Amino acid sequence: MIRCFEFFCSVMQFRTLIFSFVSLLAFPAGAQELYGELEAVEVVERKTIYVVNPRIQQLTKLQIQQLQAEDAGQLLQKFAGVSLKSYGGLGGMKTIAVRGIGGTHTGIYIDGFEMQNTQTGQLDLSNIQAENIESIQLSVGGAGGQLLPVSAFLQGSTLSIQTFENQFSVDWLQVRSSVKAGSFGQIDTYLALKMNRQRYFFSVFGKYRTANGNYPFEFMNGSTVYQGKRLNNDLAEVFSGFSAGKRWGKSGIVKLNYLTNLSDKGLPGAVILYNPTASQRLKNQMHQVNIDVKNIRPRVGIRTYLTSRYEALQYVDSSFLNSAGFLDQRFYNTSAQLGVSFQTQQKNVDSSGLTSPVSVPKKWFYFGGIEHNFSVLHSSTTNFDQPIRNHLKAVFGSELRGKRMLTVLQLGGHTVVDQQAVNTKSHVRFALTPYVLVQARSFLRWIGLPDVWVKRSFRMPSFNELYYNQLGNKSLKPEIANQLNLGTSYVFSFKRNILKIRLDSYFNIVENKIVAIPTKNLFIWSIQNVGLVRVVGGDVQFVYDYELPKNWTVSSRFTYTFQSAVDISNRDAATFGHQLPYLPKHTSNLDFTLKYKKTGIQLSGLFTSKRYALNENIPNNLIESFAVLDIGIFQTVAFNNGQQLRCQFTVKNSFNSQYAFVRYYVMPGTNFLISLSYALH
Repeated sequence: MIRCFEFFCSVMQFRTLIFSFVSLLAFPAGAQELYGELEAVEVVERKTIYVVNPRIQQLTKLQIQQLQAEDAGQLLQKFAGVSLKSYGGLGGMKTIAVRGIGGTHTGIYIDGFEMQNTQTGQLDLSNIQAENIESIQLSVGGAGGQLLPVSAFLQGSTLSIQTFENQFSVDWLQVRSSVKAGSFGQIDTYLALKMNRQRYFFSVFGKYRTANGNYPFEFMNGSTVYQGKRLNNDLAEVFSGFSAGKRWGKSGIVKLNYLTNLSDKGLPGAVILYNPTASQRLKNQMHQVNIDVKNIRPRVGIRTYLTSRYEALQYVDSSFLNSAGFLDQRFYNTSAQLGVSFQTQQKNVDSSGLTSPVSVPKKWFYFGGIEHNFSVLHSSTTNFDQPIRNHLKAVFGSELRGKRMLTVLQLGGHTVVDQQAVNTKSHVRFALTPYVLVQARSFLRWIGLPDVWVKRSFRMPSFNELYYNQLGNKSLKPEIANQLNLGTSYVFSFKRNILKIRLDSYFNIVENKIVAIPTKNLFIWSIQNVGLVRVVGGDVQFVYDYELPKNWTVSSRFTYTFQSAVDISNRDAATFGHQLPYLPKHTSNLDFTLKYKKTGIQLSGLFTSKRYALNENIPNNLIESFAVLDIGIFQTVAFNNGQQLRCQFTVKNSFNSQYAFVRYYVMPGTNFLISLSYALH
């Protein structure tokens, strides 16, 4: 409680925040495309100034196509405030941290259903395909959607993905397909069919992806450059599923969704001591069933949702030094989520079954819900605990919409009951997580549309972090994140162009931060609590679209993030004031597209500053900064009968940068990808 009080009341830290925010206001940069309800509020010198949702960044379907991302992880590095960890290879594991706070504080929702894994604590983003994504949104602070699961309101940030297969639409038959071929044996095929009627839809999809992943690399070992080829980096994976939806009555919507993912991947291991070889493999299968029932009336919307997920993971090390001469470990994680959420606010229901708010001045609205999560983990490993977790979540909040100001007050609660094994003593934990937002609703000259919010989020250690016998730490404490944000937004619409700007400055305190550091391969980690972490940072987002004469258009997006995430636990410790592992202080993205009618060229650049592999910021732990540039050309052909064909050729890492997000896990050099996509609307 004392630390929380210091977090909200420390004058010196707040001065740091204000100084950072003012600096951002003076900085002539900007970034990612913002998404939200737009309201024209003032006209100045033939410019229309709009209000935008201040906490949501979005990539549209067209932008996703142009980026030619392999998975959702590559898309997220385009968002301000996101630090990506990629562990090498085409199918290498990808995780994120948002504003210096670990990815376990970020909820991932596909079509309104949470994708969770209590065994590992966070999802591998390389297992979320990009071909069927219609839009992807990142919301920091408040939940970025209506009638989301209760969990979304309690997490530090939410990632919401809308797919092609799980939405109502107007066309009675729709087809999506794509074929990709690239370097290092990469083959990727995707096919989806959807049938629509006035009151129902049905869709089915499948994807197959394979690659050998044997790319060459250069590795600097001291003053010596070592050249080699990445081995044991192959992958084969299958995604499939179906969705069905039906409207009932005037206000009801019911949906059923099934997803499955099967994968077999080699774990390439760390490139150390001139030994790039590895013999470990990871096989995974996931099955998830989602049921969603909504009853959306003019004044209140109620949603009941059920998710059941089963995940089996097999880790094999054929060169493990034991009496058997190998290691074969299997883990089975079963989880279920049941919840009810409501919102007393006028709604419009769009064609997808989603809802959008209708502005009503000077009126209170209420929202809330309750949710129960159950999870159990079994293993074939001897001496492995069989943990069971029951997690009850609840949230209640109110929203006051005035003509000039929006105020949101929210209080969430957690009750967690953990058992290390069946018939063992239960450990009960409670936590309260408040959230407050104050946002201007009318444009203030030169200041824009300012907002300020504070939020507290809570996360339990995962089963692996607590109990796994090669990395588990049973003394881990829950991690608590306290966030304070001050930001402003601008959107200027001219005759032929539009300019969008978002500036944020934030100050976070993380208590008992859980840090995971990879060791000899991607399955063996070191887990520890860092008592107290201070994060001071700022985001700049900028997007500019310009329509040139004679069917030429220019689009540009830029993001820049600064974040200082340092350990302030113990002044006498060697790591006091040091940046946390794998969190760069500076990251930026630049995307530029020049298009003539249906033909265009896309440039996509990424810069990441130096990081440190361990808690101590010393030269031996330094990971060098890097910059990567992708170049792509594309052509779209549209036919009169609603068919569309698109071809794109992309050169990735065009300057052949030798780099790594994580030390010893080298990334590919220059490589190529060609894709052919077909759509029937």
